[in-house]
Amino acid sequence: MGTFDVRTLNSLAKVFMDLPLDETMTKSEGTMLKNEVYGFQFAFRFADMTGARGVEISAESDLGDALSIRFIDYVPCDFTMYPDDLEVTVHPQPGLFPDPLKKIDWQLFAQSDSWRAVWISIDGTKNEIKPGKHVITCKVQTGLEIDTTDFTLTVLDKKLPNQKLIQTNWFHCDSLCQYYHVDFNSDEFWRITENFARSAVEHGINMLLTPIFTPPLDTAYMGERLTIQLIDVEKNGDKYAFGFNKLYHWIEMCKRVGVEYYEISHLYTQWGCKYAPKIMATENGTYKKLFGWDTDAHGEEYKNFLSQLLPALTKELKNAGIADTCYFHVSDEPGIEMLEDYKSASDFIKPYLKDFHIFDALSSVEFYQTGAVPCPVPSIDHAQKFIDLGVQNLWAYFCCGQVTTANRFLAFESARHRILGMQLFKFDIVGFLQWGYNFYNTFLSIKPLDPYSNTTGGNWVPGGDTFIVYPGADGDVVSSIRFEVMREAMQDMRAMQALAAKIGKDAVVKLFEYDDLQLTNFKADANWLISVREKINELL
Repeated sequence: MGTFDVRTLNSLAKVFMDLPLDETMTKSEGTMLKNEVYGFQFAFRFADMTGARGVEISAESDLGDALSIRFIDYVPCDFTMYPDDLEVTVHPQPGLFPDPLKKIDWQLFAQSDSWRAVWISIDGTKNEIKPGKHVITCKVQTGLEIDTTDFTLTVLDKKLPNQKLIQTNWFHCDSLCQYYHVDFNSDEFWRITENFARSAVEHGINMLLTPIFTPPLDTAYMGERLTIQLIDVEKNGDKYAFGFNKLYHWIEMCKRVGVEYYEISHLYTQWGCKYAPKIMATENGTYKKLFGWDTDAHGEEYKNFLSQLLPALTKELKNAGIADTCYFHVSDEPGIEMLEDYKSASDFIKPYLKDFHIFDALSSVEFYQTGAVPCPVPSIDHAQKFIDLGVQNLWAYFCCGQVTTANRFLAFESARHRILGMQLFKFDIVGFLQWGYNFYNTFLSIKPLDPYSNTTGGNWVPGGDTFIVYPGADGDVVSSIRFEVMREAMQDMRAMQALAAKIGKDAVVKLFEYDDLQLTNFKADANWLISVREKINELL
């Protein structure tokens, strides 16, 4: 043994400062297809001295710019999991959790009493990688003392097919404005927003929440979120005129970064659709709030507004050439007691949206059975009910309430996140939704938060539920372990689709079936998941 202990670990390991290293996660070789992103970790600590010293970390190979290395930093988590569900976590107690992946642009330190780790990525999406074996030498050095370990990556001469799944993680523009102190619609707003949208697409998010009006989501009753409104409104008596320049700017940005689908923000308030979203307008030269919490969403005034807005909006979406890929929302997560109001709102807007998709996150099958929503998006722990009904083109979602399913909490093992790709493939789920790409607010958006110091929405939900990326310096996006694992889940699904085209879906499912894999109450073993993916690569 040298000065350091060093290990190469698979991408699903989590290196905690206060827990022993999980030696079962040690991995020194792997395979990838030439147009995906492969990740592994390099962990290190002092072996023969006490205290801490500055070190240099590097990774050397013949992969050139395809290889990058980032330091795995830690964030606090003051709420890991609900008290009755702590047994499903790998770290049930509050503490510091590994997550943000930061550029190594400052001094790193090795410790004698705890492990640290870096994340190494090989990106075949932006770089041409030569098929064959590539040895990556991971090195840690302090002064003249050096220790190394090798990782052998075999790049296969095969490509993943394009992603079929539609995936959205709700994109919160107000959080970007608040964190970076920029005005909506400013040049800086558009630059930063494009950075975050591009990163989303690179990780498999191909649908973007499009705020035609300030999204009526996670907002306190009679409270407001920062105005984010892509459609300009001018009121003249009972008549309305609309401006779509900002919306066209948004569409152009989306096309530039590769967004394929547009998720139009909700036309009615969350959890019941009783009120209108906040809508700002100019009337008699004054810019003011036209609709909001004091607006009966089923009243004639708002109906009159929608009857003029929707024809104008759908015309512009058709002119922009995106009508086929636009999805409209009524209201988010209505309960069964809200069915009558929801159906009333849905019935009103459907004639205006007959050429468009309408979908919503909800888990009561009655909304689908009554025809209130043509495309239900149930939580993943309720999806089986919809599968049993024979619902075609089914979507699913998870959020804070799904603890016996796949999910992305900081305290969950990464395998519980990555297994989502297998489940989506097996159950033919065509779309997936999660509500927090970058929600940097407290419960009901009462105030903004710094995601580096608070990962739980102010002790509201288990850490990791509210966002999956961090805001970096100068508007850059800081990825996370969870974001990289989500991309791996999408890549797994695409690899399964490629193999299914070759040997059939049933044969692919047999490769990973153990104890009849379901959407809830399953086992997720990291090494098994990775071995299945490598078997799929071999068969491809």
